Amino acid sequence: MDVGRIGDDRHWYADLYHSLTSMSWPLFFSWFALVFFLFNLMFAALYQLDPHGLTAIGPQDQMTPFARAFFFSVHTVATVGYGNVYPVSWIANLLVVVEIACGILVFALTSGLVFARFSRPTARVLFSNVVVVREFQGVPTLMLRAANQRTNFILEASVRVSILRTERNGNSQMRRFYDLPLERPSSPFFSLSWLIMHKIDESSPLYGMDQSDFESSGDEIAVLLTGIDASVAQPIHARHAYGPGHVRWNHDFADVISVDDLGRRWIDFTKFHNVLSLEETNMES
Repeated sequence: MDVGRIGDDRHWYADLYHSLTSMSWPLFFSWFALVFFLFNLMFAALYQLDPHGLTAIGPQDQMTPFARAFFFSVHTVATVGYGNVYPVSWIANLLVVVEIACGILVFALTSGLVFARFSRPTARVLFSNVVVVREFQGVPTLMLRAANQRTNFILEASVRVSILRTERNGNSQMRRFYDLPLERPSSPFFSLSWLIMHKIDESSPLYGMDQSDFESSGDEIAVLLTGIDASVAQPIHARHAYGPGHVRWNHDFADVISVDDLGRRWIDFTKFHNVLSLEETNMES
């Protein structure tokens, strides 16, 4: 599902809010630091329009006028107010008014972005690295598993699995989704592990395929899981995709669920991605 774009002349700033809320935290704070620095650098340059507009008291007399103006700008926008530098001219005082107004707006927007990033519900759903196909109840069955990595519940959880297939229609190619009917497409609450299964019968888009057929087809299996986070009562979603090399025929997942003496269920994430070859298992047994 990794898609590149050619000819899209829209830049990141064309959808600034989405860019700022979806970027990583280190990149977000790096942008904030850069904007804060450039903001004060700009006002320090503006204060230089009146070289005598700022007066310093004490050791800051040893600073250059530009350095004094820069740190005065930082004190002003942060409302620190040390009092060792203060404006004395009309131009400097007017610039202070403008800077304070702009500073209130910048910090208000930054606070809103930080709150939006913190309050945005996210799912910590772990999908298995591979999909396996094995016989289940006499029918070849595609299986993948998901786990809730949080200690809470995902309520009204539902999952949808589709095949993304490239087909030729005359002289053109088309990408089509084919839904895979699941044995259990929903769960009242999702807490530990969920084995998602699709029976490969005559109606399945995977019917008659084997390992080599899937590898050469270029098909991709897309998974979408949605639900409601029980802690914040907000909808969440998670997605994953499996392409060639990530579907194993005649394999099975290692067991990850155990029950202790008190009847409490445990999930072992160290074995979550482990798969076993059915041929090797049959030979050992």
